[in-house]
Amino acid sequence: MRVAPSEFLAKLTTLFASASEKHTVYVTVKRAEASNPAPLLYRATDGKTTGKTKLSTVVPPSELPTFEQEYLTLMRTQLASMLKKRDKAKERRVDKILAASRKKLDENDGKVRITGAKRGAGRRKRMRALHRAQRLRQARSRT
Repeated sequence: MRVAPSEFLAKLTTLFASASEKHTVYVTVKRAEASNPAPLLYRATDGKTTGKTKLSTVVPPSELPTFEQEYLTLMRTQLASMLKKRDKAKERRVDKILAASRKKLDENDGKVRITGAKRGAGRRKRMRALHRAQRLRQARSRT
């Protein structure tokens, strides 16, 4: 159903509200014509297979800056509630492990000490260490 740009934003807000628990909202944007200052076609649907809600609007180039500003604020407010918090403790652990491995490489002049057999369970681990050492040496040579 094609609607006016302002009505599209209002209906998109209600579509996000109705689809917040079970469904997905799909929004697509494409050029409506092949001309250079082309109007944009915005489409939005919910993820239902039966009783699907479809919305679309064509925004002329003259109204595009104001529409995009309103559209982006709407999308930010809707997506902000859906994002999960980052697990910073896990990131700190990973950073600590990477810093320790870099320090170990620095102490050995960028060389990886190979212990144990050349083949077997630890091969993948050793190969990763070799690649990290190579990247570290390349980063040093650039600076």
